[in-house]
Parts: sequence; structure tokens; C-alpha cells
Amino acid sequence: MLYQVSNKYKDGSVEDFISTTPTHKSPYLVGSIVTPFKYKTKSLLKPGILTIQGKKYITPGWIPCHPDTQLTDIIHTKPIIKKVVIEKIEKHEFEFMSSNGKDKYFVRVIGESIKCTCPGFWVSKGNCKHVKEIRSTKF
Repeated sequence: MLYQVSNKYKDGSVEDFISTTPTHKSPYLVGSIVTPFKYKTKSLLKPGILTIQGKKYITPGWIPCHPDTQLTDIIHTKPIIKKVVIEKIEKHEFEFMSSNGKDKYFVRVIGESIKCTCPGFWVSKGNCKHVKEIRSTKF
């Protein structure tokens, strides 16, 4: 079991740390506050503990932890996943012949979004002649 320890010393300094023992002996110690401690994680995956180069981590998340941490020292909660229902969005697609007569460009209107496949769409930052024509037309 892990403990959160907060020690106050005669010189006024305070030391906070996590320990496996709830008591600490020192002639300079004025008082201590000791509470049980648990790491808290929130992820879709169950937590694990890895030791890499002598340091312990809680995964996923790579949370550095006390060297004596065990899985029982971790409180794991799964995040709440909200399902969002999107209303039916009206979708329109328009076809334009290019000025050279060989290529075709498509304009898609999904809700308020208008996208065109012509090169001018990107050059004009979304305001090509095809998009302008669609905006001026009531469909």
C-alpha cells in the first residue's frame, strides 16, 4: 500500500512524498499528515506497470510512479464515450466541364460546406468560379 506523506520540520520546511511506510522518524520533525495514496488513470485500456532502466511507469500514459507501485495502487476508470446522433444532412453534387472541354470538376455541398475538385478552388481559398455559381443558384 502507498501513502501520501507530508512532513513539517522545525525549520519550517515541508516535505511531500509517496512512501510504502506511513511513519517517518526524525528528531527535526514537527508533524506529519499521512493519507492512503492511489494513482488515478483514465483510458480505454486497463493500466499496466513497466520498469524501464530502473524507473517504473504506469501505462498507457507513461506516468512515472513509485518504485514499489503495484496494480492494486491504481484506480482505473474508463472514459465515457458519448454517441452523437447527427441529423440527416442534405447532400448535393454538381458536375462542371472544364474550360478545355476535357476535364470534369465536381462540387459537393454537404450542409453549409462547399468543396470543389478544380485547382482554382485551392488558389482562390475556396471561392472558385464553380463555388460562386453554386452559391448564386438556389437548388
